[in-house]
Amino acid sequence: MLPIGVATTYSVPGCTPPRSGFSPARGLLLAISLMAGIVGEACQPLQPAEPGASPPSPGTSGGGGSASSTSGPQRSPPDRGQLSPAGNAISGLATPSAPLVALFVPLSGRQQILGTTVRDGFIAAHLEATGNQRFETLIIDEARVSAMDAHRQALEAGARVLVGPLLKNSVQAIAPLAEQLAGQMPVLALNNLSDTDPGSGALWQFGLAPEDEARQVAGRAIALGQRRAIVLIPAGDWGQRLLAAFSDEFTALGGEVVETRTYVPGSPDYSAEIRGLLQTVEPDPETPDTTTIPGEKPSLAPRRRQDIDLIFVATNRNNGRQLVPQLKFFGGGDLPTYSTSAIWEDGDSGVRDLNGVIFPDSPWVITPDSRAVLIKNGVLRYWGRDALGASRLFALGYDAYRLLPHILGQPSPGPFRAGEIPGNTGMLYADGAGRIHRRLEFARIQNGQPMALPPSSQAGIQSGGF
Repeated sequence: MLPIGVATTYSVPGCTPPRSGFSPARGLLLAISLMAGIVGEACQPLQPAEPGASPPSPGTSGGGGSASSTSGPQRSPPDRGQLSPAGNAISGLATPSAPLVALFVPLSGRQQILGTTVRDGFIAAHLEATGNQRFETLIIDEARVSAMDAHRQALEAGARVLVGPLLKNSVQAIAPLAEQLAGQMPVLALNNLSDTDPGSGALWQFGLAPEDEARQVAGRAIALGQRRAIVLIPAGDWGQRLLAAFSDEFTALGGEVVETRTYVPGSPDYSAEIRGLLQTVEPDPETPDTTTIPGEKPSLAPRRRQDIDLIFVATNRNNGRQLVPQLKFFGGGDLPTYSTSAIWEDGDSGVRDLNGVIFPDSPWVITPDSRAVLIKNGVLRYWGRDALGASRLFALGYDAYRLLPHILGQPSPGPFRAGEIPGNTGMLYADGAGRIHRRLEFARIQNGQPMALPPSSQAGIQSGGF
């Protein structure tokens, strides 16, 4: 028997389809219900099974049928809820005779918001899946169970795949076990091992790695003929990782990182770092400007170095709102300025301080379809902007579920037989070691909003600066 609160099966109580329009759902099914188009007053939060219930085994109704054990309480099936007015019925996360998978993410503690957002995306994909694309799901709380115990519990329950863990230290802990027990149960980790520890290839790795974004920035710049870069990074491990990823890819493609400077996040003024990086020269009104056309007044704007083609700045939104205006002020406004998706929080609007910045991100953020827009609007309305800020993890959970048939369809981690797979987090493809990469879209922030850019092969003159 599993410890109380460790492994939990979930059931969805009945939901009455709305007669017209929609009204707010309560609890964790809001985003999922919005995606399915059925938000009704009768919807309630996901209800965990009674304490002491055993995890489901393949072929049982783990989320909605009887999740029972000889020593635990019996559970009667919940009401079946309509997925849509057309009448597609659901019962929790159970599908009769469907393969069992285990989801291992933090559902309590400090990282709860991350894990629950991934879980909600995973469940949303479950509700949309049909036929052999649907799986019975066992959910395990990463905040209460070690990676090794979760792996053991998933195996004992008969899970075909373990999806998770989400936290990097748990991924590092489970990697040797995945190698040791390769062939028994694939593990789809929702984070990556470090670039210096790529793993043995026994572990699928699928995360939102910023290093992938930095490499794609380098690739786009080179494709547009921008071959000399200056780089501004924050002090610390994150900045160093992005610098390494960008510079390695950029130089491998024929570019040159001319200079790099480091800033301290949270500082009130970055002028010294930026002036040094741009080699800004303040014009002297008393000194004639030899570049001025006769008859025109000399420019009093700061002048920057002329041996560079682009700026790559690694920053989050808050620091970026100080860095970007200062880059413009000290002469960098005409240079293409790139960052990663960390500079933009989904749901932001009117952030004009960041105008001109080019960054890669998922279709979920840059070109969301109508369902994604509906979900995000609902989350913003009922849970607030803070919850929307984690919405990329919703897309990660959704795509993780959609990858399950591909993972089960091949004997070991490696390139997908289907090639690239479209997802909410990008076009997904796997390398020979089982690391799943995302081919992203690019956007430029204009009037405080990200505007999709064409692929670099079609970008033409749209590659300019601010």
